[in-house]
Amino acid sequence: MDESSKQRQFEDQFLNQLRARAQVVTKGPIPADNVVVEAMPDGLDAVRDALERLEVYDRDTLEKLPGKRCVQFRFRRSVLGGLFQRTVSRLRAQVLAPIDELVAGSAPGPVDREQVLNALARYELLPRRERPSAVAFASATGFSDSARGLVASSGNPTLILMGGREDGGWDVEMPEALRRSHWGKLFELESQDEKLKRLMHHLEQNESLLDSRGLSVAELSEKLGLERAKTVALVRRACRADSRLMTVVHDKTIHVCRTPLGEDATTMSIWSRIRKLLRLKPTVAERVRELTGQRVKLEQQRHEIDRKTDAFEADEREALKQGAAAASAAERKQVAGKLLRTRRSLKRMRTQAAGFTQQIDIIGTHIHHLTLAEQAGRVELPKAEELTAKAAEAEQVMAELSANADLAANIEIGIESTGMAEEEASIMAEFAQIAEGEAAAKPPVDETVDTAEEPAAPTESAREERSAAVAPPEPQRTKSADPAKPELS
Repeated sequence: MDESSKQRQFEDQFLNQLRARAQVVTKGPIPADNVVVEAMPDGLDAVRDALERLEVYDRDTLEKLPGKRCVQFRFRRSVLGGLFQRTVSRLRAQVLAPIDELVAGSAPGPVDREQVLNALARYELLPRRERPSAVAFASATGFSDSARGLVASSGNPTLILMGGREDGGWDVEMPEALRRSHWGKLFELESQDEKLKRLMHHLEQNESLLDSRGLSVAELSEKLGLERAKTVALVRRACRADSRLMTVVHDKTIHVCRTPLGEDATTMSIWSRIRKLLRLKPTVAERVRELTGQRVKLEQQRHEIDRKTDAFEADEREALKQGAAAASAAERKQVAGKLLRTRRSLKRMRTQAAGFTQQIDIIGTHIHHLTLAEQAGRVELPKAEELTAKAAEAEQVMAELSANADLAANIEIGIESTGMAEEEASIMAEFAQIAEGEAAAKPPVDETVDTAEEPAAPTESAREERSAAVAPPEPQRTKSADPAKPELS
């Protein structure tokens, strides 16, 4: 799929989601009873102007380019019991496509400030009563920082910028007053299930961190493009959906991690709380979750030590370069003192990291053994006696089946009768008689005559041999025709 096709697909997705969302919010919080969706020529005019500026007059190129669609949403409210419909707000939605890059065949970048201003300038020429209350521009490649700065400075109409994310989400830029109002819910195109799906996708992409030190809520919030409060709510929901996921609080920061042994749905119940209150021995799954939390905290501490170690190693390399380039002994002595302190600190950091590594290895080994034992105990396997009995039974069944198959092959009876065999024999004799008649009716073919060359004159000996060969054979005399021989005395 080329870039133009991707952009057109993004355009259809944006307009369809916004239309569906408008139908939902009109029945909910916003002050409107219904919405009317109308197609507008703004997008098509903008694309034509861009092609005219590039001196491209190919109709096929115009058909393939995105950004030709523009939709107006008129939100209306009933007046006097439904006798009249009053328009309370107008919203125009359009996708701003990078026409110059698509025509040139280069990789498109984010939409800049100039393109957004050119799109807004079209609405200044409209009559006041036809101007939209808000304008929503979308882009598959996002918007530049200068373009996003127009959101806070725009007056009338209100500007909303919606950039598409690689994971399927949306980066929405709107004025803060609009975000706090009921109209802000109109631009929440993602449902909670879709956000949860995106979260699970990012967790799968970072499995190594998820199984080691975990992912902090700040990192997940940046990856998802959501607020931290909403990210925490999604994380809680993901933990309820997947029993292997769990959260660990370290330095007042929530980290998401994964335990190798999941809980059953019935295990995390009131009975687990009762066991905890009675101080009974925890189950294997609870023990594994507790050890996993300890391991994640140790991983976080070792990660902090590793960052400090990297900083000290960078200082050591810099000090070595400075010492080698020093021009005087005093400067070298100063650098040597700094290098000595750096190496001492670096040695302590490495010692602490080694201690954390050993603790993590011990806990990880214990978790591994508990997991193996619990997983083996959860599966009910047959015993040796049962395996032996079933194997003998299967062997006996296969032996009987083989014997019955051999017997059936030996006692199979054909359905051909004697009369049918005689009729087939007479037909075969008839076929042979016809074949002999056809062979006798064919004239003999002399294959020795060569028509390509004229034969040479035969010699005397050749004539004699030919006459001898052509001459008819002498008749064979019978015994009675022979003259009688004289009898011997």
